[in-house]
Amino acid sequence: MNKEQQNVSEVDLVAVTGCNTRAKTSSNGGGEPIPLDLIVEICLRLPAKSISRCRCVSKLWASIPRLPYFTELFLTRSLALPKILFACRKDSHVFFFSSPQPHQILADDNNSPVLAANYLMKIPYYYINSFESCSSVRGLMFLGDVRISEGNVSVICNLSTGQSLTLPEPKTSKRMGTRSYLGYEPIEKQYKVLSMTWEYNYGHTEACEEHQVLTLGTREPSWRMIKCCTPYLLYHEYNHVCIDGVLYYQAFSTFTSQCMVVLFDLKSEKFRFVKDTGYSHLINYNGKLGSLWSHEWNYRINGSCTSIKLRVLQDVEKHEWSEHIYQLPAFWSNTVGSSTSLRVVGVTRTNEIVFSFSYIEKPFYVFYYNTERNTIRRIEIKGLECSSVLYESMKTFGGTRLVCKTLGEAVRMK
Repeated sequence: MNKEQQNVSEVDLVAVTGCNTRAKTSSNGGGEPIPLDLIVEICLRLPAKSISRCRCVSKLWASIPRLPYFTELFLTRSLALPKILFACRKDSHVFFFSSPQPHQILADDNNSPVLAANYLMKIPYYYINSFESCSSVRGLMFLGDVRISEGNVSVICNLSTGQSLTLPEPKTSKRMGTRSYLGYEPIEKQYKVLSMTWEYNYGHTEACEEHQVLTLGTREPSWRMIKCCTPYLLYHEYNHVCIDGVLYYQAFSTFTSQCMVVLFDLKSEKFRFVKDTGYSHLINYNGKLGSLWSHEWNYRINGSCTSIKLRVLQDVEKHEWSEHIYQLPAFWSNTVGSSTSLRVVGVTRTNEIVFSFSYIEKPFYVFYYNTERNTIRRIEIKGLECSSVLYESMKTFGGTRLVCKTLGEAVRMK
């Protein structure tokens, strides 16, 4: 990491500073002190970047963005201003952009509306073998399992403040592969990272042997070993979602060789398992785990698909899923492109499934599929030309529920 990555202590990034709500400050030039609740109200009306600048006014102002009730209020208000977040990689850096969510547009409009992507920040990202580990949870970006000379580490970014933090390397007893996920536990209001490690045995991947948890918000974060009694193998893809304090990700049982979804409760730090039919795109669908895929193209979704299947987990204990098959509109192929490979990006509050290209193309489009009306609308995004390749590119935040293949639950400006 170099000077471009403004490293701070973990406490500065996500910890909470307690203050009396009637505390006062004399930062107004010696006049009548300004009550803290008024300062909070002022900050709530500012854009995220302006709040970041206000931290330079005084120690009191610097503590306001870390107040728990301020964060909740800011997140609540951000619901009315949904945006789209893009992460792109080029020249050993990750660039972050955002653009507003489009208003309702007629699905048969041949002229695709254009939205401009605004640059937010960049961080160094060296020696990485995959960009699929990029994910986000409630305003924090998580870049997991970055390969550097010292080993595998993870980086957390706060796009609102421009800060980033490198986490300690997970403990391992052998040379192993590593997979890490970020989640948020809403009861204790804690961010936690789950890391799994496994051994390579003569070119073959063994079952996950070690499971560790790191809790953010402590001055000296350290990994804690936890137990998982059911051995399993992970899919190659970083396919997971965090919903109401539970991490969901796909795996294979080494006992039965069946596909399953692993449920990790971030509060109790216990594992559960649900039978699944195979690889799919995991999404947050109305607060429940959703699984989106296509039979026609080996579970992949592209412009040649004629239908997609949505399965929603209704009962964990009984392994019950509901199924919905959507016949795509006749103009799906013409709108998307018959040979185009798509990423499942998100689901909006009106249950529109959002797709994007897997790679940067010119022009670059985002697609909104309305399951109720069976319509598709296409939005062009400009301003991403500085990045040559886009992997797991788009994340939505604000009022849009995030269901990206590799991302967490909802991304909201923090």
